[in-house]
Amino acid sequence: MSTRIDDPRVQVAVELPNDPKSPGYQELSGIGSGDARPGMDEMSGRPWLDQDGHRRGSRLQTVGLRVYAAHPELELDNLPTMFVEPGVRLMKELAGYVLAGGQLEHDDIMQMRDSLPCLLGFRRSAGQTPDDEVVRVIFLS
Repeated sequence: MSTRIDDPRVQVAVELPNDPKSPGYQELSGIGSGDARPGMDEMSGRPWLDQDGHRRGSRLQTVGLRVYAAHPELELDNLPTMFVEPGVRLMKELAGYVLAGGQLEHDDIMQMRDSLPCLLGFRRSAGQTPDDEVVRVIFLS
């Protein structure tokens, strides 16, 4: 049996989190800027954003940022296995930003695309030693 992913009989509807009727709208609208925005420590513990350590799925971590950019490695935990390939692309894109001189600091938020609310947050997590410190990538929308 052959399966076509481009079969015109089936379409995919997408509800974006910036739609006021979306269940995540209130949470997303609070991410903005200013004093009302919760910190990364709080946001990283929310169930679907969980980046408080690797518990399930896949863990992606850069290798080389500490050596070539004097920047902690980036880590993405609890990624469903089916998203490993796009996750690797994302991590390489972020690593390219750091290698070009960018810094990803605790509580930073980055918009990845112009047309969609693709927001990432960053949370610095201490390790056993300074060499174990990582910056965790958090999907905000």
